[in-house]
Amino acid sequence: MEETGMSWSPIYSGLIGGLIVAAMVFLTNNKSKVEGDVHHLEFGLLFKGFSIAIIPFTAFVLYAMVQSYEGQEIAASLVGGGFVAGAIFFPYQAFFVKFSYDNDHIYFKSPIAGDTKTSWKDLEKVGYSWVLQADYIIVSGIGRIWCSNMLNGYEELMEFISGKRK
Repeated sequence: MEETGMSWSPIYSGLIGGLIVAAMVFLTNNKSKVEGDVHHLEFGLLFKGFSIAIIPFTAFVLYAMVQSYEGQEIAASLVGGGFVAGAIFFPYQAFFVKFSYDNDHIYFKSPIAGDTKTSWKDLEKVGYSWVLQADYIIVSGIGRIWCSNMLNGYEELMEFISGKRK
């Protein structure tokens, strides 16, 4: 039993989570996979592993949510809902969304948006979301494409876009 009423567990778990995210960013390759003139941006193995691991962890969180004490239903539902959203979003982004580009075109493929090819001339906006901590581009005919700094080739893409915007 702790006498101070303070638990170190939240601090440890926050540090571990921060280290995992930092590792996913720092172990990202600056260069994209290139086939001919086409640059393919994809997530690295650590991000893909995290995306898979979050699924059974979400099942554990949902089990714990069902075991929550009376009066904690709302908080437990919010936490469980966040994990379910993450267990859907991360694998979707890691395995089902494909983003490539060359000097003239943007290639985007996802189960929701379909398979699209459009010109860089259709680039409408380059922005940043503070909430998601990710850059994005808005392209006419595609919509918003999220550009995470955990994508292999992210820095190369940002340099390329900077050159296109001049």
